[in-house]
Amino acid sequence: MAHQFYETCAYFTAARYLRAVEQLTDKIFAPTGLKPAYSYIMMALEDQHPQTIKELSTKLGYERSTISRLVKSLAQQKLVTLQAQGRATSIDLTADSAPFLVTANRCLSHLTATTDQLLGADKAPMTHLLTTNNQKIREDLK
Repeated sequence: MAHQFYETCAYFTAARYLRAVEQLTDKIFAPTGLKPAYSYIMMALEDQHPQTIKELSTKLGYERSTISRLVKSLAQQKLVTLQAQGRATSIDLTADSAPFLVTANRCLSHLTATTDQLLGADKAPMTHLLTTNNQKIREDLK
């Protein structure tokens, strides 16, 4: 029996694409000295700060435990501050985060330009479908 999952399975094709785009993104974000996830947390905080771990988790689609672990590392590097507020933890940018954010935003612009070039007209509908389908699956998982 010949399997068709190589091109028809939502899980397999998404995971294969993710591995490729992750390699590309790791390469482009290398100037930050951190994995891209750290940059996305920092840029989300740049958009709105302070935020709680729960807010960042919801916005970025990471588990709260993952956000907690990543922001603790950012706090050790003095890029963010963590402040307990009852059961929640508030995360805010420090003044030392400014140079990191300049680099992260430059990397994001480079990634955008690179994926625009590589994916062309397919990029916008693909990212729209990924976003929409992610929301559908997350709703179903509730």
